[in-house]
Amino acid sequence: MDPDAIREQILDAAMECVIELGFTSRLHAAIAQRAGLSRPTVYKYVGDQNAIFGALFQREITRFFVVLDPVLRGQERSLRGDQKPGRDLRVGFVDAIVFAVQYARAHPLLQKGLRDDPQVVLPWFTIRAKPFVELGANLLTPHFQRLFTPGQLAEVSPKAISEWAFRIIGSLIVTEGIVDTTQEQSLREFVSSLLSIAFIPAPDPGLVRGAG
Repeated sequence: MDPDAIREQILDAAMECVIELGFTSRLHAAIAQRAGLSRPTVYKYVGDQNAIFGALFQREITRFFVVLDPVLRGQERSLRGDQKPGRDLRVGFVDAIVFAVQYARAHPLLQKGLRDDPQVVLPWFTIRAKPFVELGANLLTPHFQRLFTPGQLAEVSPKAISEWAFRIIGSLIVTEGIVDTTQEQSLREFVSSLLSIAFIPAPDPGLVRGAG
C-alpha cells in the first residue's frame, strides 16, 4: 500500500479506538488489530501515543477547514453582492464563527476528549496550539484578503484576523462561560456582541487627555 494510505488507515482505526476506549487507554494494540496491521507498523507510520493524538487533531482540523472553505466562499459571494447585496462583513464573520463552533461541538472525537479526558485534549488548544493556529491562519488568510479592502488590510494583518478568529472559536469550544451559548441563536448573539466590542471606535485622544 501507499504510505499515505497506510497512515490514513491507521488514523481511521485510531479515531474509532479513541472514541470507544478513551484517550488514556493504551491504544497501539487495539489500533493495530482494528487496522489489520502490526504494532510496529503503527509505530513506524504514526509514532507513539502522543504522536497519534497530534496526527488525529491535525487531520481533523484540516478536514474542518475543507468543510469551512465553501462556507467562507459563500460568504465572499454574498458580501460581493452576488447573492445578497449590502450584506454586512460582520454578519458573515459571525456566520463563519458560529458554523465553526457548532461543528466542533458536534465532533465525536473532540467531545469525547473534552468530556472524559480534558487533560489530554486541552493542551492542543493552549500550550500546543501554535501549529494549529498557524495552520488556521494559512488557510483563512486568503479568504480575509479577498473580503477586506486594501485600506482595511493596511491597518491589520489577515493573519492577525485569522488568529483572532481561531482564539474566539477555541475559547467557545473549550471554556464554559456565564452566558448560555448552547443554542444557535444565543451563540450568534454572543459572538455578535463580542464583535460589536471589537468594532467600537477608538476614543478621541484629545478627549482622553482632557479626562485625565
